[in-house]
Amino acid sequence: MVRAPDISDKTAPGIGALRRARGVLWLRSVSELDVEFESLDRCAAYVAAQHALAAVHHVDGVWPAALAAQAHHAALGAVMTTAEGIAHAHGSAGRRRCLRSALVSAIALAATVDVARAMGVVDPRLEHAQRVAGRAIAMLGMFFHASAAARPD
Repeated sequence: MVRAPDISDKTAPGIGALRRARGVLWLRSVSELDVEFESLDRCAAYVAAQHALAAVHHVDGVWPAALAAQAHHAALGAVMTTAEGIAHAHGSAGRRRCLRSALVSAIALAATVDVARAMGVVDPRLEHAQRVAGRAIAMLGMFFHASAAARPD
C-alpha cells in the first residue's frame, strides 16, 4: 500500500496541495495497486522532484513573479507525473509516458532557473534550486532507464 510522503519541510506545499491540484483519483489509484514502492518516499526520483519543488518554494520573492509561476508549474508537474508513473506497472508504456513527462517538467524547471540567472538574479537559494533541479533530472532519467528494462525476479 502506498502511503502519502512524509514531507519534512513543512513550508513547502504538501500532499494536500498535490491532491487538490490534480484531484484525489490519481492517489486513490496508487493506493489500490500492488506497486514496487512501499511509499512514494521510497522512490528516489519522486523525492528528488519533491525537493526541487521545495527549493522553488524557498526562492519566492527572489525572482520575477512570472518566472516563479513557471517554475512552480514545472516543479509541481514533475512531482505529480512521477507519482502518477509509480502507479503504473514496471516496464509499462504508461510508466514511461509519465516519466518522460516528468523529465520534460524537470528540464523546464532547470531552464527557468537558467533564465533567472541570465537576467542577473543572484541568490544562493537560486543556485540551490538549480542543483536540486539537476538532481531531479538525473534521478528521473535513471528511473526512466530502469523502467525500460524487464523487471528482475
